[in-house]
Amino acid sequence: MFAILWALMRLARRPLAGRSGGNLTVVARQQLSRGSSVAVVKVADRALVLGVTDAGVSLLADADAALFPEPQPVENPLAPALRLLRKSSP
Repeated sequence: MFAILWALMRLARRPLAGRSGGNLTVVARQQLSRGSSVAVVKVADRALVLGVTDAGVSLLADADAALFPEPQPVENPLAPALRLLRKSSP
């Protein structure tokens, strides 16, 4: 039971969109099939459109980063319930 609560609390802390790592930000990702997707990644002032498959990553296009606005962070739907659990636990 404690392991499940711990895992849920870890999930609630993660943002669902706009994962950022310094100058690198994943702006969008669209699954095309089970093993392939397209991702838009901002690197400094450039936006890279990448094809991602099980075999590797390919550059599909290079664009101006201003064309892709930063995504708004989305709150985990479990976050309010987990905040209540944190407050009630000793």
